[in-house]
Amino acid sequence: MKESPASNAATIRRIYSKMRQRLFVAAFGAGAMGLIAGCAKSTPVEGAPTPSASASAEGSAGARWTANIQSVTQSRGEVVQTTRDRSYGSATWRHGAAPSLTNIELTFTYTGQERTLSWAILPGSCGTPALPVIPISNFPELNIGGGGRAQVTASLPLELPAGGSYHIDIYRDRRGGTDALIACGNLRYAG
Repeated sequence: MKESPASNAATIRRIYSKMRQRLFVAAFGAGAMGLIAGCAKSTPVEGAPTPSASASAEGSAGARWTANIQSVTQSRGEVVQTTRDRSYGSATWRHGAAPSLTNIELTFTYTGQERTLSWAILPGSCGTPALPVIPISNFPELNIGGGGRAQVTASLPLELPAGGSYHIDIYRDRRGGTDALIACGNLRYAG
């Protein structure tokens, strides 16, 4: 039995109406999800540094952080005695070419045997266990030249904070950590 053209048209209208309803529900659902996602609050990762307010919003164009870096007391192996070498340096951390970039100038004189050192900026003061503000791989290595001197100027992918406390750690190798730590300097803000 063949359907009449009138019943065919009614079936097509019914299918078209259901399709429009489904499209409307899908579009409404996608819009609602976008709105919910836009208002969602992110949860910080435990152990990671907490972002501070940007100096570009609060500080002056000449704002900077400076540090005097000194060697740390180390225990060598099973020997109870501790030694203190005469390694030292300085650092200046300031605004970069864009609000999300900073520049750092680091100079370090090292009396140890390693010819390549790693470093990082960490939240808190020297001795505070913390993760670097960005992965350690973003900090270029210090290459020790003649006389034990190393110097690096680097652009880092992070905003210059206008508050908080930070320090620079210098390590024997890329692993970082307290067992490889050779020097530290607390950064001081100068707005």
